[in-house]
Amino acid sequence: MKKFALFFTFFLFFGFLAAEDVKTGEYDFGDITVTLFEEREPEPEPEPEPEKEPEPKPAEPAPETAEMADLNKSLRENHVKPKFFYIQPAFGFGTGLSLYRPTIALNADFLVGHTPKVNFYVGLDLDLRKPMFEYDMLNPIIDSAIQTNGVVDFQVGNETELRSISIWTSFGLDLAYAQDCKKDEGCKSATLRYMPGWGTGFDFVFDNYVVFGIGLDGFLGVYPDLTLLVGYRF
Repeated sequence: MKKFALFFTFFLFFGFLAAEDVKTGEYDFGDITVTLFEEREPEPEPEPEPEKEPEPKPAEPAPETAEMADLNKSLRENHVKPKFFYIQPAFGFGTGLSLYRPTIALNADFLVGHTPKVNFYVGLDLDLRKPMFEYDMLNPIIDSAIQTNGVVDFQVGNETELRSISIWTSFGLDLAYAQDCKKDEGCKSATLRYMPGWGTGFDFVFDNYVVFGIGLDGFLGVYPDLTLLVGYRF
C-alpha cells in the first residue's frame, strides 16, 4: 500500500509539471526530496571575428628607364668636384690698333673656392704676341705679357653643349721688344720696354674641354685690342 501511494504521488507530480511551468528548487514528498533545476538555454556560439584586410604594401619604385638613367648619370657627372688646378693653352689673334697680331696664350690657375654652381680660380696669364705693322716712331717686334688673373667659372649644366662660362680679369706687365725709328735716321737697336698690362674677357668651356675665348687685351700698355682664342683646358 505504501509503494502504491508513493507511485501515485510521483504520477501526480509529473502530471503537474506537464500542465504548467514549475519553479526550480527542492520539493519534499515525505521520505523523498526532489530537486528541480532550471533548464539553461545553450549559450550562443561567439561570432567569428571578421578577417582583417591585409595591409597594403608600399608601392615599389618604378624601374629606372634608360632615359632617366642617362639623365641621372649626366647630373652626377656635372656636379663632380671641380679641378683643383688646370692649364689652358690657346692660340688666336688680336686686332685693333695692332691691325693683326698672332697670339699664343697660356693660363695656369688654382682653385681657391667653389659652390655647386660657381668655381673661383687665381693664377697666371702668359701671352706672346707678334704685331704685324710698323709705326713711324716705333717698331714693335715682340709683345708679351706676364700677369696675374682671377677667374669666376659659372657651371652651365646639361641643357647645352657648354660645361661652363668663365669671366676673367688680369693685371701685370706688358713687355715689348721694340725699335725706335725715325724717317731720316732709320731704326735703332731694339730694346725691352716695360708697360702696364691688362686684359678681361670670357672663356666658353665646352663638354669636351675645348675653350673659345673672346676678350680685350692692352696693346703697348694703353690701347685695347680685341682678341679671339681657341684652346683646351687640361
